[in-house]
Amino acid sequence: MALMDQIGSGLVLLRGGPKQADMGTFYQDHEFFYLTGISEADVAMLLFPESKKDLLLVPPFNRFTAKWDGARLAPGEKSAKETRFDEVGNSRDLLGRLEKLLVKGEDGKRPVLWTLLSPSPGRTATISSVSGALRARQQDPLDGRPGRQAKLAERLQEQFPDLELKDIAPILNEMRGIKSPEEIAQVKSATEAAVQGLAEAMKSTEPGMYEFQIAAVARYVFSRLGAGPDAYAAIVGSGLNGCILHYNANSRQVQDGDLIVMDYGPTVHGYATDVTRTFPANGKFTPAQRKLVSDVHEVQAALLAKIRPGASLRDLSRTCGQLLMAKGYRVDHGPCHHVGLAVHDMGPDRLEPGMILTVEPGAYLEKESMGCRIEDTILVTAEGYINLSGDLPSTPDGIEALMKHPGVAQISVGVPEKKR
Repeated sequence: MALMDQIGSGLVLLRGGPKQADMGTFYQDHEFFYLTGISEADVAMLLFPESKKDLLLVPPFNRFTAKWDGARLAPGEKSAKETRFDEVGNSRDLLGRLEKLLVKGEDGKRPVLWTLLSPSPGRTATISSVSGALRARQQDPLDGRPGRQAKLAERLQEQFPDLELKDIAPILNEMRGIKSPEEIAQVKSATEAAVQGLAEAMKSTEPGMYEFQIAAVARYVFSRLGAGPDAYAAIVGSGLNGCILHYNANSRQVQDGDLIVMDYGPTVHGYATDVTRTFPANGKFTPAQRKLVSDVHEVQAALLAKIRPGASLRDLSRTCGQLLMAKGYRVDHGPCHHVGLAVHDMGPDRLEPGMILTVEPGAYLEKESMGCRIEDTILVTAEGYINLSGDLPSTPDGIEALMKHPGVAQISVGVPEKKR
């Protein structure tokens, strides 16, 4: 309803994601899921801003699909009641419905059609990464395919000459910046699972383990707590791997004396979290490791002190860079991004209550084979902020105290306690 109020007139068309060719988990396009909560393939919806009516279009019932993939929505009143749409029709009729809805009026003009014209980033992507991938594909002389949104616009303008298309993405991006109480609850649940999962992984870590085994401890806890799929590929970077920002091979065997950067979180009902901690493989920081982690923690504390309504992400990034350089480190990445349906979610530069973002300064010393990032998921409130992942220790003293305790990996194989 809020979207239709902003648009006022015309027609809105949004399509869900297509059916996947493989047997992997289906992930709905974020814009469609944001407006509907429906996670099924090959669906579409039409919104009528003037009448405030809505129409969901789904594939007809198919016994073969039901046998292999399970029950799903079908056209009819039952699905309308279940989804709260005014009508649920057959997605095969979409083009026919558009032909009736987009006829020219007495003024010789068709109704304006609002749809997604911008690339739609997935759960772990960003607009820039998706745009870059599309450009590379279009410039490939052996490929050259346009993006899904570009192809839709091309097809609509072929079918309906003089049709005015408007991009709905900027409106949805602005709306997605401020989370509803229900959305905040999902991110909070995902973050609570991340906190417990990373805590068990840290307690379980010992030299000789492989990075993927450390990730597996956290994933077990996520699943045990009822969380959904990963928000992004697990990053467990030991030693020099901790200096690779998006390292996710997780194939190295951890050595005594390594510092480990672990960045990992799950989703809950599609909503992500993003949490990182840096800890020693053997449970005790060396003086150099302690200084690095303490320095980054101090930078994060200074940034958190600036989180309030009206604060600017650009200003936070500039402050982070100044603080890191003052301590003798270079700047390798920004310290903040929005979090929601995507781990790098949509949202404006200026903060408002109800926004969720990360605060994640990092410093990386390749010559010393150690990196550090400390990242928390933060809810902006009218008074300032709430650190949703603040229960997970991030200081050297707090981490060492946590790692004295056995983790689930030791308990599962009958090791009563760790020797530190």
